[in-house]
Amino acid sequence: MSTTSESPNRFQAWVFVFIQALLLVLLVFLDRKMGPQIHRFTFLGSPFEWFGVIGVLVCAASLRRSLTAVPIPKEEGELSMSGPYRYVRHPMYSSVLLLALGISLNSGSAIKYFLVLCLSVLFYFKSIYEEKYLRLKYPEYAEYSARIPRFIPFTKK
Repeated sequence: MSTTSESPNRFQAWVFVFIQALLLVLLVFLDRKMGPQIHRFTFLGSPFEWFGVIGVLVCAASLRRSLTAVPIPKEEGELSMSGPYRYVRHPMYSSVLLLALGISLNSGSAIKYFLVLCLSVLFYFKSIYEEKYLRLKYPEYAEYSARIPRFIPFTKK
């Protein structure tokens, strides 16, 4: 990542983080009675929330000093391909999506389901952006990404 053409656009990276934070704040703090209501699935919502929280904590522990909010690898960071990263390339995003889905299932709010959809799309594009720089920093990332699925375990042939 030393040449100018390969340098990450830090502003664009922080835009991803800002939109992600905004969607999560809306998801958590938006009144569940706002907008159209769908049946609440609390029997599913709470386990999804717990799996999401546990996943976030496991991912953070696995990344250790490589953990960053921006989708640009840290200079002193290391590529993690063990722990949850042996099943999916972006388990932190998957865990946040599980948590967000759990929140929406518990709320029954159509707006919150839409926010989860928006967050999913954001994570897809954020992961593409991030992987561009992971490939530049870590030559082994190309082979890793060819065999490990992006978000959902056991979906790659």
